Amino acid sequence: MPIVHLAFQVMVGIGFALLLLSAWAGWSVLRRRQLPTVRAFLWSLVAAGPLAVLALEAGWIVTEVGRQPWIVQGVMRTADAVTDAPGIPWMLVATLAIYALLGIGVVVVLRLLARVPLPEATHGT
Repeated sequence: MPIVHLAFQVMVGIGFALLLLSAWAGWSVLRRRQLPTVRAFLWSLVAAGPLAVLALEAGWIVTEVGRQPWIVQGVMRTADAVTDAPGIPWMLVATLAIYALLGIGVVVVLRLLARVPLPEATHGT
């Protein structure tokens, strides 16, 4: 259980850090009508991507490792825990299709953004 506890703490800690980062951005947009351009904010944005992936992985560790001991320790075998609900293959296909559409959308938006030149940055906000 220490792995589950540590993974939960990592997931929640990163989640709150990302929440604070978005609050900082929101406050700045409401107050100054632009995102902050200070170095600390920009470096935080750089770190936010990998930290979000780490939080996602920690969440999966909490889900999967936290569930497994209840199945293994004489209550139920892992093979017995697999669902036999109808429609699972269709849900998998639907999920893959949704993620494929989202991935295509991200590529399209990023390509559109790459064509537009950035405005001149103002330093010190």
